[in-house]
Amino acid sequence: MSVQFLQNTYAGEVLDDLLAYTVQGNDTYRQGLIYVKSGIQFKYVIPRIELDEIIQDNIPTPVSPTDSKGQYSFTERYLEPQDFMVYLEFNPRDFEVYWKQWQPEGNLVFRELDPALQAKMLRQLMEKKNEHIGTAIWQSTKGGGAGGITPPAGAPQMGTGTFKYYDGVMKRLIDNINAAVPGDTAIVAGTAPMTTGADVESALYAMWHSTPARLRNRDITYVMDWELWDLYDKYLTSQGFKYTDNTQINTYKFKGKRVIPIVGVPPQTIVLGNFTTGRDSNLWMGVDYANDENVVRIDQLQNNSELYFFQMRMKMDVNIVLPGDIIVWTAYS
Repeated sequence: MSVQFLQNTYAGEVLDDLLAYTVQGNDTYRQGLIYVKSGIQFKYVIPRIELDEIIQDNIPTPVSPTDSKGQYSFTERYLEPQDFMVYLEFNPRDFEVYWKQWQPEGNLVFRELDPALQAKMLRQLMEKKNEHIGTAIWQSTKGGGAGGITPPAGAPQMGTGTFKYYDGVMKRLIDNINAAVPGDTAIVAGTAPMTTGADVESALYAMWHSTPARLRNRDITYVMDWELWDLYDKYLTSQGFKYTDNTQINTYKFKGKRVIPIVGVPPQTIVLGNFTTGRDSNLWMGVDYANDENVVRIDQLQNNSELYFFQMRMKMDVNIVLPGDIIVWTAYS
């Protein structure tokens, strides 16, 4: 039996499906923590508008505002997606289960695989990339290398390997904290390493107490890695009648706010903020295809081989909208 694939460029539903799955298959998106803005070819402006004091005494002729009072102030942050490529080689025989039910009976040759089935095959291949994208969202540093970030003892260095195409959340946060712009700087609740469940609980309390009152009634979320959650979960279970037994997982909440452990957040780090999949999210991702004319290719590797390759050239970037509305506890510096 031989199989012929649709060559070169995908379009329509299959292309949309692949783009969506590429950026939505990671934990950060699936847990509803990031807004994805697609179709950014070069740069996208994330505007921020603030209004200063607008109240004054009731007098016949209002006093013109001074010192920026009673005025709008505009600041901008940007999404500038950077190029990278997804490339895989595979043997179509490994995916026969996807087209077996459509195979003609007898000696007829099944010559063309349905585009929808090809999308399913590519989904399987791209499963291997989900963890990379999820980690890159949090740990990338543009250009690679340390990026001026010092990890705590025993923790991995950021910006290694392929985590080098754009600045991730932690790089953005640490740069923002170091810049220390009044009113526009993330709130650091603590920096000590967390080695026990009690340490995690203390950090959660410190972050809650550091949260401005204006944010406490909003839908804010604690985000941490699985190692910290496991420490905290074990600690809660050990408290006896006060919490659940060891056959159950403790509720993913603290002070009524969601606690989300995900793959990608650096160890020894907890971040608290308004993270959603809507435009109100404090965390945005920008994506696009690097080449609109040849965006997704699947073709035979070479004439004398039964292997095929999958190639997708993409662009991606991550940024924070309102750093001053984020509370962080991290041992990275």
